[in-house]
Amino acid sequence: MNITAIVPAFNEEKTIGSVLEILVKSSLFSEVIVVDDGSSDHTAQVAETHGAHVIRQKNQGKGAALGSGAQAAKSEILFFCDADLTGLTEQHIRSLIDPVFKGYAALAVGLRDRGRVLGWWMEHVLPLIGGERAIIRDVFLKVMESGIRDFGIELAMNEYCRTHKLGIKKVRMSGVGQVVKEKKYGMVQGFIRRLGMITQVMHAGVRLFFKKND
Repeated sequence: MNITAIVPAFNEEKTIGSVLEILVKSSLFSEVIVVDDGSSDHTAQVAETHGAHVIRQKNQGKGAALGSGAQAAKSEILFFCDADLTGLTEQHIRSLIDPVFKGYAALAVGLRDRGRVLGWWMEHVLPLIGGERAIIRDVFLKVMESGIRDFGIELAMNEYCRTHKLGIKKVRMSGVGQVVKEKKYGMVQGFIRRLGMITQVMHAGVRLFFKKND
């Protein structure tokens, strides 16, 4: 397979190693790229130790980190993966990549295990967000033309594919979780960071809405 795994990371030295163990050992990827988005810890060093190619840049946000990885990638298909996952397996990765690799969709979005109730809402009601995605590289480079460089990049991917009538596949990832911000940074700082993420997503939603109806 000609697929590049891209992991955006900001101060994830405690969690990125376990994610990279899965990605680097996988036979699915021709390369694994970690974009260190201005970390002040040892994220880049841990990534290099695990065999990933590391791109270092000043802190610019998640969307910009994904863009840097996509520009450097040599593959036709990209697999995006957050650096703080738990429970990820190669089977999860394969189930997410397959719809794009086999041509059924231009974008596949992983739905993490959030329980029956919240999982249903995430799949059927709430905006489709999630860091685990497979996408055609050329499509993602077009998405970057939206100018969105933060957490709202996930909505931008969704909107581009919908607008251009490209297939989007939702894939449940049973057993996959994430180390929540409140656990990583403490309750107060974690809440502030979560609020910032939500604000960025909402702002992107407003921008995309008015652009669509321009």
